[in-house]
Amino acid sequence: MHVYSHHIGDFNTATRHLSRLERSIYRDALEYYYVTECALDASDFERLARRLLCESPEEQAALQFVLDEFFDLDIDGARYVQPRCERELAEYRVAVAASGAVKANVNKRQQVHREQRKAMYEALREAGVHLAWNAPVAEVRAAFAEHCKGVDLSRTSHAPVTAIHSPSPIPQNPVIPPNPPAGGAVTVEATLSAEQPEVGQQGVQVANPAATVAQLLAFFPEKRRTRVMEVGRLVLELVEGGAVTEQVLLAAAAAQSALLHADDGRACPNVLRWLRESRWKDVTAPVTAGVTGGVSSVTGVTGNWMQSRSGVEAMGIQLGLGAWDENKERLFASYDARVMDAYRQKFGVASYAH
Repeated sequence: MHVYSHHIGDFNTATRHLSRLERSIYRDALEYYYVTECALDASDFERLARRLLCESPEEQAALQFVLDEFFDLDIDGARYVQPRCERELAEYRVAVAASGAVKANVNKRQQVHREQRKAMYEALREAGVHLAWNAPVAEVRAAFAEHCKGVDLSRTSHAPVTAIHSPSPIPQNPVIPPNPPAGGAVTVEATLSAEQPEVGQQGVQVANPAATVAQLLAFFPEKRRTRVMEVGRLVLELVEGGAVTEQVLLAAAAAQSALLHADDGRACPNVLRWLRESRWKDVTAPVTAGVTGGVSSVTGVTGNWMQSRSGVEAMGIQLGLGAWDENKERLFASYDARVMDAYRQKFGVASYAH
């Protein structure tokens, strides 16, 4: 990525408390993030400092402050992640994929036109008609229609330009149907009763991947429908690999629709992340009542509440922490740790029960 949007007002507001040195280092870090198209390597601070030209102790201290102030360590502590950069890169990759698809389609159409033109010239020569090599295509087609009525152009190496092509297995620009009403028409019970693949069971072929992906995207806020190409590939991998069925994916997304759209989708993950983290399983760990009693008598929470995002978030609400706010706590792991700490303090135990 060689070009990115620099919003002067936003940058000045966010960095007003920085020194000139820190502002310069922050700008260099952003540009390095964009040009490499990946988060900053956190495994070796000295190497990162050299890459950002921070050699003196003062520069390295300024770099550390900038990293702590504007970047998040991922769960493994291996990368410094900047949420806005990630959004910009996701949009850039979608645009690149779309432009590549358009260019491929244009090239294919041009190739078909060239082969058709070549086939018409050959048929006209066999009929004794000779046209200039640069004759307009309308003239070539008119001569072909007049002198070569029995020639079938569909026998060329490619189908005619007007042929109907089968849809791509992964949608390039899928038509997204309207969002379902809040809560969706599918219940949690329907999701749980959907056919689940057995352990080790081989999945089935997806009959219409484009339609499946479009239906899945429809349950998410529009701003979370990013990286569609990768979503399509992952859906195929999950379903055909036997990890989940199409019915379970769509039923789970429908059951979670109200939560995904809550607060204008601020706490909703993008579709790709939802798939990677197996969040279709979240509907299996709901909080059905208030938390009461000690650890052994938590009647309102299923035993595996801590194993899913929705379970942890519901427990956080029960404990008075509220729902996860992506803007306040950019990493869900931070919110998860707060919920676990509150749970231990409430019930006076060293660790939560599995």
